[in-house]
This record gives sequence, C-alpha cells and structure tokens, in this order.
Amino acid sequence: MDTNKLNFIEESGLVLEKLGMTRMAGRVFGYLMICDKDQVSFDDIRESLEASKGSISSTSKQLVNSGLVEQVSIPGDRKTYFRISRKKAGGMLKERLKLFTVFSELLSKGLMLKHRDDEVSDWLLEVSTFYSWVGDEFDQIIDKWEANKAEIIKNQGVRNEE
Repeated sequence: MDTNKLNFIEESGLVLEKLGMTRMAGRVFGYLMICDKDQVSFDDIRESLEASKGSISSTSKQLVNSGLVEQVSIPGDRKTYFRISRKKAGGMLKERLKLFTVFSELLSKGLMLKHRDDEVSDWLLEVSTFYSWVGDEFDQIIDKWEANKAEIIKNQGVRNEE
C-alpha cells in the first residue's frame, strides 16, 4: 500500500477517535473507503491493517452498529465481508437522531423523578429540551437535503480526477 493511502488510514483513525470511536475503527473505516473492492473480507482487513482478530472483530461490530459499515455475505462463501454503508446520508443521520430523542426522553424522566429544583434540574431541563429541538431542526434539514441533494453535490462534490 502506498504512503498516501497509509497516511489516510491513520488520519481516519485519529478523526474517528475524536468522534468517540476507537482508533482501530477509524483505520478500518479508512481502509474500506480507499480500497478498490466493493466488499472486503474480515481476513483481508486484518492482514492489510496488521491487526489481531479480536481487534478487527470488536471494531467491525462497532462500525456496523454505527451505520458506517455493512456486513455482507456472498452466496456459497462462508467468509464475512464488510463494505462502506449503502445507506443515504439523510437516512444515516435520521438513525443517529433517534438517539437524540432517546437521550432527551431519558433526561426528561430523570427530571420528573427529582424531588427538588436545583442546578441539576435546570441542566436536565435545558439539555433535554435542546436535544428535542435539535432533532426537530435536523428533520427539516434532512428534508431540504433530500429535495436539493443533486444540485448540492454537483456544486460541492469532490472526485478524484485521475
């Protein structure tokens, strides 16, 4: 693998680590983004990244659960394969936004169970309201994206011209 690709894989690791995932999750995601195969086997990922089976196993589960990566099978082949998710951007974000609703509801329940008003109560009210509001705003943004994405991609999209 050339130096630019190796550097990109490492950069992906650092970025996803900052987003709360493991560095290895970022490395696997980076590898899947730049490899020229539609899907890559578990063993190919492990060998290419020189990582342990345990590390790739837990990392691949994390990436699948996040919606960034899909696990796929090939008829007649017993190997496990992975690829970058085929979910559309708006759909991926909508799935993540469900967690905003769940978190907001959890905070609201916590607020209702408190027996006194204090700084924590104020925080619970503000943050639960914020997450609920953000979810509603993002729904509108996603609708706008879906209606205009072809034009937005045409104007802002970047492709390798090699």
